[in-house]
Amino acid sequence: MLAVLKPLWTAKPETASRLRGRIEAVLDAAKAQGHCSGENPAKWRGHLAHLLPKRQKLTRDHHAAMAYVDVPVLMARLRADNAIAAQAFAFCILTATRTGEVLGALWSEIDIAAKVWTVSAARMKTARDTACRCQTGRWPFWRHFRHCAPADLYFRARAMRVRFLTSQWLRCCRGLVLRA
Repeated sequence: MLAVLKPLWTAKPETASRLRGRIEAVLDAAKAQGHCSGENPAKWRGHLAHLLPKRQKLTRDHHAAMAYVDVPVLMARLRADNAIAAQAFAFCILTATRTGEVLGALWSEIDIAAKVWTVSAARMKTARDTACRCQTGRWPFWRHFRHCAPADLYFRARAMRVRFLTSQWLRCCRGLVLRA
């Protein structure tokens, strides 16, 4: 067990911890079915906790952020740009939602008259229906896209990949000051 876990334990602690947990679960199931006996060599408490070094707490820097006073400049750029990526970025900002939720937005979820987007529980990290009110006096997105069937994607992002979209969003921010 140590020969498998030791190389990963300090290099990739999260991966090593998950691997150890999965091995422990498999061996526990094997023991319960009578395929093996004795102590589980992947058990953490009372065994591997004494043999492997304590995991280090992660220290991460904050992501760069834009000062709120610079947001109107960015939003003006996004409104002037008719690209789907720019419109999706503005929609993400105005509704304070995640990229994946924006890319999966359906016409049936959006109430243009009420300026509300209701994201279904199946697509939310919180697993609850969430209503997102657009935080602006007007709803600028409907005019850029042809209304389709309710099941169609609002931003027609099937061909978009998150990496592509992120690079396009960074292009929109070019020249604006981001602070860590």
